[in-house]
Amino acid sequence: MAAPPRTVLNPSESAALTRLVLAYCLGRGSICLCSRSYALQLHQPRANMDYTHYQWRRLRQFLPNTKAPRYVPVKGDTGDGRAGQWRLRVSSKYFETAFHLLYPDGFQLRPPVLELLGAEAIASLWADRGRILVTRGRNFATGRLNLSRLTFEEAELVAEWISRLTGSGSTLHHGPRSFEAPMLYFDAESTANLMRAVSDTWMAQAGCLQRKFQVPLLGRPISASEALAAELAMPPPTARRGAGLLKTRNRRVPALPRPNDPPVLRSPAAESASA
Repeated sequence: MAAPPRTVLNPSESAALTRLVLAYCLGRGSICLCSRSYALQLHQPRANMDYTHYQWRRLRQFLPNTKAPRYVPVKGDTGDGRAGQWRLRVSSKYFETAFHLLYPDGFQLRPPVLELLGAEAIASLWADRGRILVTRGRNFATGRLNLSRLTFEEAELVAEWISRLTGSGSTLHHGPRSFEAPMLYFDAESTANLMRAVSDTWMAQAGCLQRKFQVPLLGRPISASEALAAELAMPPPTARRGAGLLKTRNRRVPALPRPNDPPVLRSPAAESASA
C-alpha cells in the first residue's frame, strides 16, 4: 500500500497553522514531542462531537491526511458511553514553532503568543474553559473563564489581551474551589460585549456550544465585584454535594503560592530591640 503524499506548506500556510494550533492549546489542547515528531492532542466531552469534528476539519485544511477523531469511553463507564470523550491526535513537523513558543521550559504563556491571536482564539478558549452562569434567586448572568492551567501572571496577560481585543474587562481572582487556580470573572455587560465580539466565529454559532455563548436576558446587570461577592458567599466546596470528587480530580493546577499581602518589613530599631 502506497504511503500518503507528503504535505508541504508554504510560509503563509505554515504561519496560519501555527496560529490555529496555539489557539487550540490555550484551552484543552497540548503538544508533546514523541519519537522526534510533534504531536497535537485535543479532547472534548461527548456532547461536543460537532466541535471536535470542526477542529478536525480546520486542521485538514492544512494537513489533509489528518485522521478523524475517535470516541473513547473512560475507564469504569457503565456502557452507555456518556462518560467518554472525543480525542484527536495528529503529528506534524509544522507544529515545531508552536511547541517552542509554548514549551520553552514546560508550558508557559507569554505575550508574543497572544500577540499572534485574535477573535477565533478567544472563542476557542471560551469554548474550552468559559461558561455563562445564572445565579439562582439573584436574576443575573455573568461569565467565568477558568485558567487553572496558567499562573496568575499569565492569567493577567489573558485578561489584558481579551480586554484589548474586545473591550470586555474582567476581574482576576482565584476559583471557587481552589485558591491556587486563577479565574476571570466578567460582569453582565462585559459578558454580553465579549459574546458579541466573537459572534462571527464558528464556536459562537455551534449548537453544541450555545450554553457557553448565549447570554440569557434577565434583570438588572451587576458588576463583577457583586458577582464575585455572591460567589464567595456560597458554601465551601466541602459542604457542597459531590465534594468527595474534589480529592481525586486532577485539575493540573500549578504549585503556586496563594496571593497575599506583602510581608511587613521590620525597622532596624525593632531588630536591635529584639536582639
